[in-house]
Amino acid sequence: MKKAFLTLGYIILPLILSVAVVSLASAQFAFELPGRATERLSSFDEIQVVVTGKLALCSHTEKGYVFLDVKGGLPPYTFKWNNHQTIQNRVDLLAGTYTVQITDALGTKHVEHIIIQPPFGLILNPLQKTDASCGSGADGSAKISVKFGRGEPYKVTWSHGLKDSWEAKNLKPGIYTVTVADKFNCDVSVSFEIKSAAEGMTVTNAIQDLSCSGQKDGKISLNVTGGVAPYTYLWSNGASSKDLTGIASGTYEVLVKDQKGCSFNASYKVDESVALTLETKITEGSCAGNANGQIEVNVKGGKAPYTFIWSDGQTGPIAKNLISGSYGVKVTDGSGCFVQKDFTLGTHSSLEVEVLESKGLSCSGAADGFIHLVVKGAKGQVTVKWSDGIVSSLSRKDLEAGTYTIQIKDETGCEVTKSISISEPSPLAARIESTLDVDCAKGSVTGVAWVSIQGGKEPYKITWSSGEKDAREINFFRSGNFKVTVTDASGCAVETEARVDFPNQNTQGGRLDFNYRKLEISNEPEVQVDEEIIFESVISEEFIAWEWKFGDGNESSDKDPIHIFSKPGIFEVILTAYDIYGCSSMEKNTVTVNNPVDMVVIPNAFTPNGDGLNDSFFPKIRLVSSFSMEIFNTWGERIYSVATAETKGWDGTYRGQALPGGNYLYKITYSSRDEQFFDRTGGITLIR
Repeated sequence: MKKAFLTLGYIILPLILSVAVVSLASAQFAFELPGRATERLSSFDEIQVVVTGKLALCSHTEKGYVFLDVKGGLPPYTFKWNNHQTIQNRVDLLAGTYTVQITDALGTKHVEHIIIQPPFGLILNPLQKTDASCGSGADGSAKISVKFGRGEPYKVTWSHGLKDSWEAKNLKPGIYTVTVADKFNCDVSVSFEIKSAAEGMTVTNAIQDLSCSGQKDGKISLNVTGGVAPYTYLWSNGASSKDLTGIASGTYEVLVKDQKGCSFNASYKVDESVALTLETKITEGSCAGNANGQIEVNVKGGKAPYTFIWSDGQTGPIAKNLISGSYGVKVTDGSGCFVQKDFTLGTHSSLEVEVLESKGLSCSGAADGFIHLVVKGAKGQVTVKWSDGIVSSLSRKDLEAGTYTIQIKDETGCEVTKSISISEPSPLAARIESTLDVDCAKGSVTGVAWVSIQGGKEPYKITWSSGEKDAREINFFRSGNFKVTVTDASGCAVETEARVDFPNQNTQGGRLDFNYRKLEISNEPEVQVDEEIIFESVISEEFIAWEWKFGDGNESSDKDPIHIFSKPGIFEVILTAYDIYGCSSMEKNTVTVNNPVDMVVIPNAFTPNGDGLNDSFFPKIRLVSSFSMEIFNTWGERIYSVATAETKGWDGTYRGQALPGGNYLYKITYSSRDEQFFDRTGGITLIR
């Protein structure tokens, strides 16, 4: 009984609330229940409230919400709900009536009652359906109705597109879904299957439209499966074959039947290709010979894309840069249909300008070029203007190298422009170069001078100031100036001058020697591994370059290089010096390099008086891998310690206080490069 009581309450409750709504409606405002995304407007003389939100629940799991849009009165507004909340909008609400008092800045009050409809189940009657007679038949049906709901209007949506109808007819076999929603958009969906009493036919098609306008090469091909073969065909044009071929454009219907009487009816359309036509726009050239004519074609009909082939090889819809003459175009569409058209392109005028003669410069910079032109086909008088400002004349002389443009216009406005280039031969240039041919062994020197020639036109005539002719290279044995004149085959000439130097000193006998020493002053005279050694050369002035070889595979081109030997041994150091003629001298010396040994030298006293001499206690060390030192007073108390050699040592203080003079003890621990450890202890005297 408890379950039945709850069900009965679930049904009756909305009726009670509906009565409450009617009672509220009589209190000076109109109220209309909205849907899920709803709103209503309450009208008052001063304050107006638009209520939106979710004011009806579809299930017990849902919650409602209320949004208030307040206008009128004088902002700001204050809000007080019947549960004493003071917010403007409410969310997460159960079904029920909610009251809010809205007060504006002037104290004007407005009371709004809002109802959240409780959940109410939408229950449908069992769906009634009729299966299709054949798998390919469309004679199935389905019908749905509401058992319990909130009342009209209901929205009915079928999965195959039908809307607002309680019954769906002409259904083919398949799976369908119908959805019914109430006026609050709470919905229920039911899925069902329309079956077939017998296997139906499935028909697929392939349609071939007409290739070109006016042709009869259309085709409709069918492929039938299912049902019970053999099949019969009846086309609207009277044909009884499965496929139609060689047909014109149009719509064709077919009725297909199997041996059980199941049928399939369909309609197919064969389209005709739109006829190709060309619209043309011709722009004639301004003058004869001017390539500024143009023919443009605009294609109508056919199927894109289109291809264009012009008689002059152009391939676009516009043929550009055309001179007067005859042209043709062939346009082919995407189906292979084509159209051809011929054109004759004229000109507004036959004005032409012709170059009778032009000549470049005889020599570079000579300014003796000339141009002679003639005008043909002009109508009336012509005006002439050159790019360098000259007018009227068609002949020019004494021209420099460059491009000259002439502009000629006749009385029709036809204008012809022509550019003529006056060339210039590459400039003739000559340069005297010299060198000394030195025999270092004999001490002899021979001077060689030659002329380098660029530009002009071969063969060249060469005349030296020393008398030689047509020789590019001569010898000399004293210093002096040389002049040479070069004339090319065109008669262009150039003269150049240069001074040559010849030595008057002996090329041998320069003094060469060198010494070496340690870069840092040391009490040990022997050269040690990893020590910086400076090699100091004694070189005569005639030597301009030198080369060191240190015997360990390393070299240097410094005059006084610094070198470090990385391993012990006896090395032969060679210094080679070169003079300005490429002759060389050599000096050798032997350097003995020893392996260094570790060393720790400990002083026995120090004077921390700030004079910069012996102000701290620290041993002299060399080649030590690790190091630590501790200082103790005579009571055995450690007063100083350090674990690195990177320190200035003990300055005679303890905890920032200067210790008195006297005797102290030290302990030093260190290790050599070969990882041997040593301990040294002893006394040290602090002198104040």
